[in-house]
Amino acid sequence: MGAILAGGLVLMRARIVVYVGLAVVCAAIEWFAYARTDIVALLTDAANGHPVPLIVSPPLGLVLGLSLVAQFAIIPTAVAQIVPAFRLTLAGALVMIVTLALVGFVTDVGYAFAIIPGIACAVLLSQVLIGVLVRLRRGMSLRDTVAAFSAAVRGSYGMTRNHFATTLGILILSLAILIVPFCFVAFWVIVLGGDVPWSLVVTAPALFLLFVYLECSRYTLVVRWYRRLARNDATEAGTVSFEGASL
Repeated sequence: MGAILAGGLVLMRARIVVYVGLAVVCAAIEWFAYARTDIVALLTDAANGHPVPLIVSPPLGLVLGLSLVAQFAIIPTAVAQIVPAFRLTLAGALVMIVTLALVGFVTDVGYAFAIIPGIACAVLLSQVLIGVLVRLRRGMSLRDTVAAFSAAVRGSYGMTRNHFATTLGILILSLAILIVPFCFVAFWVIVLGGDVPWSLVVTAPALFLLFVYLECSRYTLVVRWYRRLARNDATEAGTVSFEGASL
């Protein structure tokens, strides 16, 4: 675990200017928003079974919104650990968004039918995003991009079907790395904000940077597992040329 957390620091440092810039934006927005945000009322609504206003309002809504923007720096930096020359272009960003949406939709459909199909979809498709990004090349046509996505889906299924339980464990661990500490700190940030509203100007950007670090640590684990699965898949297929397999 120490290596994963250390790897998260390395991943975060690679784009630290971007993250600090977003943290400054967070602090500036919170400076104007904290006086208009009734944290106590939001907490009361959440306690009464209506958590959505608390989640979408500053500081949580602001932090989560900026965290979505940060994904366009975090994920490409993680992919560059597999393909050092990788750079996220506009087309690549669109592919990333579409891939996340499609995989999320299929997984949600699985959960709608039953928990087990949802878990199966989440595991078997867990490597699609990294898989399609490592296959992208500059100047690819739409047809080639669709072919890369199709290959990524087949690759994810092929890599995870014989390592289902372990991949599920990795997914659970990766989510725990992000969710557990973030929720714990976010709770105290909100409680402190209820007593001292101006403190959110400092704690909201700090919470954002914590999210970025935890997400970088999570993707460090995700990328390492992808590389291991790729090596296993290449070995089982008797080949030596697979994206990330030789790393």
